[in-house]
Amino acid sequence: VGEIESQIVSFAGPMLESIAFLRQYEGAPLPEGSKSVSFQLSVAAKDRTLASDEVAGIRDAIINGMRGLGYDMRV
Repeated sequence: VGEIESQIVSFAGPMLESIAFLRQYEGAPLPEGSKSVSFQLSVAAKDRTLASDEVAGIRDAIINGMRGLGYDMRV
């Protein structure tokens, strides 16, 4: 979980305000040997409100980065 969290932080960039591990799940319907982990992220700018396209860009960077590392993302 710690490695996954570190990767998410690296892809999120400087506007990541916080990240929190929520839970880990193993079992059906996941394939044997697989785990599902959930995180909650907050992004913000100190000087303004982020536009929805900025937030979407951060989200896409995280999803694409994690998929590039071979993780299966459910979003």
